[in-house]
Amino acid sequence: MNLELTGRFLGDATLGLFGAGHLGRAIAQGLLAAGLPKRRLAICRRGSIETDRALSDAGLAEVVASSEQVARRSRILLYLVRPQDYLAMQGLELRADCLVVSFMAGVPLQNLPANVAAAQRVRAMTSAPDTLRQRDGLAALYPADNPLTRELLASLHLKIVPLRRESDFHAFTALGPCLPIALTQWEGLGHEIDDAELRQTAERFELPDYDSILQWAHRVRPRRLSDAERKRYLAQAATPGGVTEAILHALTSGMNLSAALEQGIKRSRELAIG
Repeated sequence: MNLELTGRFLGDATLGLFGAGHLGRAIAQGLLAAGLPKRRLAICRRGSIETDRALSDAGLAEVVASSEQVARRSRILLYLVRPQDYLAMQGLELRADCLVVSFMAGVPLQNLPANVAAAQRVRAMTSAPDTLRQRDGLAALYPADNPLTRELLASLHLKIVPLRRESDFHAFTALGPCLPIALTQWEGLGHEIDDAELRQTAERFELPDYDSILQWAHRVRPRRLSDAERKRYLAQAATPGGVTEAILHALTSGMNLSAALEQGIKRSRELAIG
């Protein structure tokens, strides 16, 4: 998969990643592997020693720039901060022709603190970074007809789930990307997985193409983990205050799987309000 449209759109500008966490680094490495020239990539980060070390280990140290530089130079900006930090780029001046792609759970496009038109705002939601590295990930897209974002996601070997309404992200996030993590915890707690129950939950929220999402979740979820391995997997998968954490907390407190997933949907909606 090449990045022909992306290359033409960028010209002499860069593709910027605003955020250098696990997902940001996985996307950056995937785009480079797909053929994006390194000189066309820029990443900003908060600056912790751990993040700097991880960027160096990923071969990305030379593309690190300040948030001001990334905002000023990027014609495509991937917004990869935590939902609670959605105001992180407030006050930064973006290029007038910048396409902003938000990867945040919960936060609607209209709430992005970006000085660009509505037509230049797109939302995507991907599965966990480990699935991107395995080239077996999942991503929802809205609006679904944006060719540049489709090309970017396809270059990362992501199965694209087009959404009809932006509000569908709430259900997709919990019942899609979070599902392998929830299934791992549910099984780890000694329970059997009921696919029919999961399908019924997806139907209630009108989530399209759910059989393929369910098959994907079973395919990518880790199996036969020791307790220590499961704890490590869950710890790296959950963002504090996020949707996955809400699901895991609900499971730990004794809720059944469908009820816990609905707690994740509720948390996504709370993030949209707050």
